[in-house]
Amino acid sequence: MRHWSEDDGRYADIVTAATDLQGRLTGIEETIYPTKMEDRQDPLNYPIRLNDKLAGIMWSASLGDHPPSASILAVRDELTAAIDKQLTKLDALLGSGLMTFNGLVASYSLPAVAAEKKS
Repeated sequence: MRHWSEDDGRYADIVTAATDLQGRLTGIEETIYPTKMEDRQDPLNYPIRLNDKLAGIMWSASLGDHPPSASILAVRDELTAAIDKQLTKLDALLGSGLMTFNGLVASYSLPAVAAEKKS
């Protein structure tokens, strides 16, 4: 993409679309997972994300010899719904969003971008 942005501008619309697609993917990823953490101290510098919150609730639920409280279950359901919302956005982006981008790329007779699901 960098090469395309440095040429004479004939791929400017592809670069713009790719930058938008990448930004939307990054937004989804950063909502779910703390991508900037590199050090043990980084949780102090960056906010926790949905995956960490869900892990914290799972830890709380595992304490003691009793079933999880209603409040723990409610928070779990809320976090699961928030994660599902992001995954729905991701599916749409990798489906129709990527298809739209590939249509633009194909109009320049360039190879398409593929997104493969890992099992």
